Amino acid sequence: MRRRERESGVVLLVVLFFALLLFSSIATFTRRATVDAMIARNRDAVSRAEALARGGIRLATALLLEDRLQELNSGEQIDAYTDAWFEPAGIELPAPDGAVLRVRIEDSGAHLNLNALFAEGKVRDPNNTEIFLHALFEKVIDEMPVPPGEKVYDVRELAANLIDYVDQDQDRLRGGPEDAYYQQQEPPYRAANRPLLSLEELRLVEGFDAKLVNALRPYLTVHPYAGGDGVNLNTAEPHVLALLFYNDGSGHRLAPEDTVRRILDVRAGGELICPKQDDDRGCVPVHSLIPNPIYPPATYSSNVFTLTAEAQVGDVRREFEAVIDRSQPMEPLLLSWRPR
Repeated sequence: MRRRERESGVVLLVVLFFALLLFSSIATFTRRATVDAMIARNRDAVSRAEALARGGIRLATALLLEDRLQELNSGEQIDAYTDAWFEPAGIELPAPDGAVLRVRIEDSGAHLNLNALFAEGKVRDPNNTEIFLHALFEKVIDEMPVPPGEKVYDVRELAANLIDYVDQDQDRLRGGPEDAYYQQQEPPYRAANRPLLSLEELRLVEGFDAKLVNALRPYLTVHPYAGGDGVNLNTAEPHVLALLFYNDGSGHRLAPEDTVRRILDVRAGGELICPKQDDDRGCVPVHSLIPNPIYPPATYSSNVFTLTAEAQVGDVRREFEAVIDRSQPMEPLLLSWRPR
């Protein structure tokens, strides 16, 4: 009797062992199947979000090309706040299955182009460039949200170092070889002696650091690389319009608040600002707002645009930034492409 009980107990233990093994196998299989399903869904969401964001860049490019063709047909090439592509906060486009696509288009004239200060490897206007850079750096540094003790920058040195880094000669404005500082860095490098290719490149210029470059970023661009002109009065935001530099009768200065306000009032009234000398319907000549020449000269039409497309599919987000040159509408040129 006891022997049978012992045998029954052994069988029970064996049955329990195999039951636990089966349960563990089922749990492992279920967990793996769940994880595999989540990975597959996430991979699908990533693919959809990336495809949607890439499509957003193409849609934005098509919108810009259509705008350029309309300008060519009308004979009036002014890029302004009235254009279909202009929406500072971005355009939200419908997407299937609850996905979200946001596209933002910004023309190069919405910021001040640092490369517009140079032409053919030289400073465009030796008399005004340094003074303008002094005023620009002074304004931005003064507005940096850091304690005064951390604003240890010399605006004159910053301006001279930037000019030395971009212009094509080998000598510093203050005397001596341009590369002396750069050759002492680790690893050593040389002054570019060419237009800036990105705002991030400013961090290579003597005296510039990450904090200063980040403070300059909302104001500046490097497009187009081949110089071009300055700020577009019809698209730039107020803080960029404040960089307009001209002689107000007592000397060259950045635009005061009342000048910026006059420009914004014209735009709020539904009119455009143009370089024409005579008043035209719906067009206010720039000389009626700013009597003396602006440096660098204002622009009114852009070929280079920065396009940003952000796609959200579930919890997955993909964002791309492209810089497009539409000077040849039939063959737009991609200047840069990067994920963000």
